[in-house]
Amino acid sequence: MNRSIYCALALGLCGTVLAADDENTAWESLQDEAAKLTEGLPAEEEASRKMLSDRLSSQLEHFKQFIKDYPQSPNRWEARMAIMQVANSIAMVNQTEPDITGQSDELRSIADDTNAPENVRADAGLVLLQLASLDFDRKRSEEAARSLAAAIQKFIETHPDDARIPVLRMTEAQAMEAYEPERARKLYTELSTNEDPELSGAAKSALEMMDMRGKPLDLKFTALDGTEIDLAKLRGQVVLIDFWATWCPPCVEEVPELVATYEKFKDRGFAIVGISLDEDKAALEKFIAENKMTWPQFFDGKGWENEMAKRFKIQTVPTMWLLDREGKLIDASPRGRLEEAVEAAVSAKS
Repeated sequence: MNRSIYCALALGLCGTVLAADDENTAWESLQDEAAKLTEGLPAEEEASRKMLSDRLSSQLEHFKQFIKDYPQSPNRWEARMAIMQVANSIAMVNQTEPDITGQSDELRSIADDTNAPENVRADAGLVLLQLASLDFDRKRSEEAARSLAAAIQKFIETHPDDARIPVLRMTEAQAMEAYEPERARKLYTELSTNEDPELSGAAKSALEMMDMRGKPLDLKFTALDGTEIDLAKLRGQVVLIDFWATWCPPCVEEVPELVATYEKFKDRGFAIVGISLDEDKAALEKFIAENKMTWPQFFDGKGWENEMAKRFKIQTVPTMWLLDREGKLIDASPRGRLEEAVEAAVSAKS
């Protein structure tokens, strides 16, 4: 069990609430609970979870009681935030789903309350953004994209001087790229001159990716098994380009999903083309055979200096691109919802 995670999720506001007439003493008592949250937890996993869940449940009631006892406390907004975070911690410990809908309403109430401290309003706004971002990542729909963009706009309007605005603008551009490309292009162009080289570099790469969406991807190579690969000859099929390596743990973890997706859709016009950033050819061939990865692989043994990775300016692996039947990029990040993305692509009317 990762005890530090649970402590962090509980916001560091935990402990046994003492009978206190003084509001400040009661609040300090809540904060002092953090030091005791994971004290003396049993080594056995289930027993530890049970004790931690009980302590968090007790803590949750303490925060609720604080708000009842001191409804006008200057700490009441922080207490409301803590209630949600502790509830999330309980859900995590008990391996259940938190009440995201109810929390969204509460977070919006805090974020819109002009009487709340600015930092608490900002925190509530950021959590709302995180929820909207998770919803967008899960659905990848226009509705989810517009909801995320609206949440970003609202946060920027209420916190115009927040240092995180450039990163939020980047997220807005990424969400709206498929639905309002000119809006996204404008944002990327503005961010391409940002003083943060990582952010400006990402914006420049995004502009290049947008240009790729307008025309079929050109890619030819001799695969590891000697097969000649030309994406032009794969027109009519949905193609997944997978930049990966056997030394990359997330890549390896996703192999079973890749294989299952390929087997499910290969007879419906779906193909995979791998770009391996490995250096050891024998180890790569052994891994491919053992995991039944029957699609072609580009390999030049150069690792991060891989010819294709450099050509397309790949910064991280795994990176996956999904191409439509015309060979055009339609999804630059199908990871985490691969089967759903492929299903939509192969089912799309040409």
